Amino acid sequence: MFGMGFMEILLIAIVAIIALGPEKLPTAMVEIAKFLKKFKSGIEDAKSTLDNELNVSEMKEEAAKYKAQIEEAKSTLNLKENLDLGLNDIINEDMKKPEKADDNKEKVSLKEPKKKKNKEKALEKENEDLEKTEEMK
Repeated sequence: MFGMGFMEILLIAIVAIIALGPEKLPTAMVEIAKFLKKFKSGIEDAKSTLDNELNVSEMKEEAAKYKAQIEEAKSTLNLKENLDLGLNDIINEDMKKPEKADDNKEKVSLKEPKKKKNKEKALEKENEDLEKTEEMK
């Protein structure tokens, strides 16, 4: 106990009997036992609090990692949203064309309309820009 042998404990008991007397010794021992019990519970509380704080700091680190991943995903989504391939224009034009019930045949023209040529040029330019941005990464 506390690195003390039998002789040291016997010496302390003899000194306690002489100093306190046989009448006060039992109450003093009870008080010392209560003090040691409170001290031990206080140390255990401090250990558990420290463990909880360490766990909280680990959770904060994990949360920071997840936040960084979310921010990275947002930035890539913003990059993809900023790329306009002209698909919205094509879809809108297709929706604007009225369909005729009588006319089931499609008309084929050998000449491409000017709008379509311009769209193709715009698509080619956007593809080139996309390739340049990928090369920069």
